[in-house]
Amino acid sequence: MKKTLLIYMALILFFGIAIARILHYGSMLETSLLSEVIIPATTIPTTFGDTLIKQLHHPLPLLLIQFIVIMIVTRLFGYLVSFVAQPTVVGEIIAGIILGPSLFGALFPDMFITLFPKESLGNLHLISQLGLIFFMFVVGMELDFDKIKKQSSASVFISHVSIIFPFFLGVALAYWLYPIFAPKNITFIPFALFIGIAMSITAFPVLARIIKEKNLSDTTYGSMAITCAAADDITAWYILALIIAFSVSGSLSSSFFLLLLIALYVVVMFYVIRPILMKIGHSQNEQLSMNVMSLIIVLLLLSSLATEAIGVHALFGAFMAGAMMPSSATSRLKELIAPRLEYVSLLVLLPLFFALTGLRSEIGLLNSTDAWIICGGIIVIAVFGKLIGSALASKYMGFSWRDSFALGILMNTRGLMELVVLNIGYEMGILSTELFTMFVVMALVTTVMTGPILNLITKGFKENKIVETMQKSLIDLLSHELRTPLTLIRGAASNLSNPKFVLKEKDKEEMVQTIVEGSRRMEKVIDNLLINARFREGKTPLNRTMVRLEEVVSSALAIAENDWHRQAKLSFSSDIPPLSADIALLQLAIGNLLDNAFKYGDEVSVEMSTTFNDINLVICNNGDLPTADTIVNLGNTPGRLDNAMGKPGSGIGLRLSQNIIEVHGGKLTIDIENDHFCVRVSLRSES
Repeated sequence: MKKTLLIYMALILFFGIAIARILHYGSMLETSLLSEVIIPATTIPTTFGDTLIKQLHHPLPLLLIQFIVIMIVTRLFGYLVSFVAQPTVVGEIIAGIILGPSLFGALFPDMFITLFPKESLGNLHLISQLGLIFFMFVVGMELDFDKIKKQSSASVFISHVSIIFPFFLGVALAYWLYPIFAPKNITFIPFALFIGIAMSITAFPVLARIIKEKNLSDTTYGSMAITCAAADDITAWYILALIIAFSVSGSLSSSFFLLLLIALYVVVMFYVIRPILMKIGHSQNEQLSMNVMSLIIVLLLLSSLATEAIGVHALFGAFMAGAMMPSSATSRLKELIAPRLEYVSLLVLLPLFFALTGLRSEIGLLNSTDAWIICGGIIVIAVFGKLIGSALASKYMGFSWRDSFALGILMNTRGLMELVVLNIGYEMGILSTELFTMFVVMALVTTVMTGPILNLITKGFKENKIVETMQKSLIDLLSHELRTPLTLIRGAASNLSNPKFVLKEKDKEEMVQTIVEGSRRMEKVIDNLLINARFREGKTPLNRTMVRLEEVVSSALAIAENDWHRQAKLSFSSDIPPLSADIALLQLAIGNLLDNAFKYGDEVSVEMSTTFNDINLVICNNGDLPTADTIVNLGNTPGRLDNAMGKPGSGIGLRLSQNIIEVHGGKLTIDIENDHFCVRVSLRSES
């Protein structure tokens, strides 16, 4: 050891001296090379601080600083607006405006110029466009063509009326706005068409998140809003593509060739790219290989490049690439890809888009009463067109007035999709900075108003629906779940107490076990009855505390395994965040699900994972699988599985669990995965 240390020190010393001598003799070469060069003294940093400031003004350090500031501010405001029941996108839009010249630039002009110099905005723009490409791909994946094809005539009618009516109002509004705000060299037709489409957009991703968070997917207007918004997105983006094509070409005659290219692109996507993606989807089950992921990203980028080359926009190509993905019913490809791209686009790249939108918005330009009156008029017409158009169409199709207005409010949500359209118009020179700012304010207002007005319209509806469901559940509980264990307990107790019966020890143990199991079932039924009473006591029956779901699941699983004398396969992620919940209710709900899994299958698996702030719990079991009709009915009404094979139960536990999960703002779904019956629970965490 000592010998090795001596050799090590000798080598370091020898090569250190050799390097120092080479550097010494090399510096002597500078005399002849630099004798005629005069170095300005001002270019040489004199202190460490000067050196640091100079380094931070290079493009890469400046971009990194912008990244850090933008991500912190957007995430902060996205978190703050959650306290007033607003979607995250509202806070991110506000953060973008605050970082722009409207507030930050007005209060701290020197710091604003230092942080966001004009020459750096090109880098922000390119990177934000890349984030939008990934985001629009994810939006396209959320649309399911197979489901949209099966839409009822009502949803098609409502969807198209909710586009054409605000589009008409937008074109009429453009006739008034054009002389005041239209940039030079922009003709009226592209200006009017663009105002029309800006008035017609519905933000499908934001609307879907609102419906999920407010647990409206099982309402008539909520489910209709999802299908209408999906059709809206597809229709609006096709219309936007045509408008861009016309704006680029300048006239209908010269745009004819461009429209042919768009039609050819759509044909290639449907009949070439979609079969390729479906083939890839069928080959992928549980894991997504790096090669497959690379291939899909290449196809995404090629699609974006194609539409950009045609002259439409790269975002349309990204949207189409996502829409071509195989449906969730035939492949798990969407489920495997979406979380990977969402982390990159939503958390890292998309905040740059919000910041860039804020940098382009200048609230200070609205410095007169007339400007704010015009901005208010834009908001009123936008709300009137989308809300009234959707509501009247819904009423015509047989909806109640309350459901019609609730659907109209949901369709009025614009959010991020509106900003995407506005930025396209701004980059094409169709929208002036002042008009762009007014429409950004409109997008923010129409998104903010959705939650509060929806709560006002539907106040009390959800609570009444839960109580009605619980009342029906109570009848089933009294007629079956209570009577069955009581009969078993009474029979076993009678046999044990009857002196005429001579029972063996084994028979006595079985009788005692019957009484114990019957008592446990009675206890669970009583808990269900008490929960039903708690729901009827007030509007907020939940006793919320911060809990770890994995601990609740582990506790419920231990009880179920002890009752059924079998073990389940357990798989938990290591990064499960906490959530706010009523621990007693949640444990009972999960206990019911586990009890059903053990009851109807020999093999039970329990998996828990996270996707952003969503905690996902999947409980699966094998056995004789239920029919598709039974699975559909289980999501709507209580009932037994058709694989029960004489086992006791009314199916009320599953429905009660669903109610408990929904009251916590979560969702319970049922499906068949790999020949296993699976119940999937999704809950929103607080982190």
